[in-house]
Amino acid sequence: MAVNIAAPPAEVWPWLVQMGVDRAGLYSYTWVENGLLHLGVTNADRIHPEWQDLTVGDIIAFTPARYPGGRMGPRVVELERGRHLVLDASPGAPAGTVTGTWQFILHAADDGGTRLLLRTRSGPGRPAALRFLDFLLQPAYLVMDRAMLLGIKQRAERGTQKKEQAGAGSPLT
Repeated sequence: MAVNIAAPPAEVWPWLVQMGVDRAGLYSYTWVENGLLHLGVTNADRIHPEWQDLTVGDIIAFTPARYPGGRMGPRVVELERGRHLVLDASPGAPAGTVTGTWQFILHAADDGGTRLLLRTRSGPGRPAALRFLDFLLQPAYLVMDRAMLLGIKQRAERGTQKKEQAGAGSPLT
């Protein structure tokens, strides 16, 4: 799944690293996240400097600490600023075993924008119950993932437009 964004990768990246229900949200449908799942998500509409320090080993929370089962979500396994973010989506797997990933890849476009790709994968070591649940929920995953990509696009482009508008009134020196 992919989306073209009229903003450079450096302006898209901050939106990715601040994701999480206990941070900037997941930029998707809050009526699903809050109404159906009771996650208490608030999607940010600005970059928060205090949430830009994501590192390998951190969790991007899909559930809050007060949720049954506690704060859970994929763990960051690799990141390169402005290029890619790889998350280990292997709940219940033995330590060091990756049975599923989420990969966010940012490609600089010739027009100065970004092509943001989201790739999800499941491996053969994924428990049968999770594979079955993934199969059942695949349509919902697709809808929510698409909404997330469009939410990131909207926010990054809005930031670029604001910078362009601010620069349009500036005198040339």
